[in-house]
Amino acid sequence: MLNKKTILIAAGFTSALAAGPLLAKDFSYTYVEGGFADVEIANDDADQVYLGGSLALDKNIFVRGSLGNLDYNRNQEFDTVTIGVGSASRMSDRSDLVVALDYGFAESESTNPLLDNIDVDTLTGSVMSRTWLTNNIEGNLSAGLAYQDVDGDSDSGAVLGAGLRVYFIPQFSVAANISRSFVGDYDTDSVGINARLQF
Repeated sequence: MLNKKTILIAAGFTSALAAGPLLAKDFSYTYVEGGFADVEIANDDADQVYLGGSLALDKNIFVRGSLGNLDYNRNQEFDTVTIGVGSASRMSDRSDLVVALDYGFAESESTNPLLDNIDVDTLTGSVMSRTWLTNNIEGNLSAGLAYQDVDGDSDSGAVLGAGLRVYFIPQFSVAANISRSFVGDYDTDSVGINARLQF
């Protein structure tokens, strides 16, 4: 039986093969988006939903942020907020290199006192490539280093990701993303989809 990651990746590559000829064009850094992800931390599964956006301040600098919710199956959920700033540089007529610094805050809610009011602060520096694979398919790869503090206990580690974005029209796209975090005692895997409206 195929898992979610295999299905999402296969769908993206099928779309890429069916796309039209490649044309040089700019990437947008002003958009709103919403998404859903299946998150696995050790043996715990959680569902994540979020709304976010980005605003280009000039040709190279942008700010971004999101609001979300991470809901565990063990009667615990986290409200999440992220804010960040980034810089995009053109590597070629098909690719951008994006350097960003993001801060995230999460606070738990639970009927179990041991799982309630847990604060998580995360600072992440990352580098991502955005590349036109075809005229309407964008591929991206990312790598970063995150520092995380959980109620006074801190740790750091690498964060890796990859994704494919399909543009149905120039302003609207849907993406599939996978990521893996090596921060703390437990690795975190995420498989998600999102829809974006750019300006």
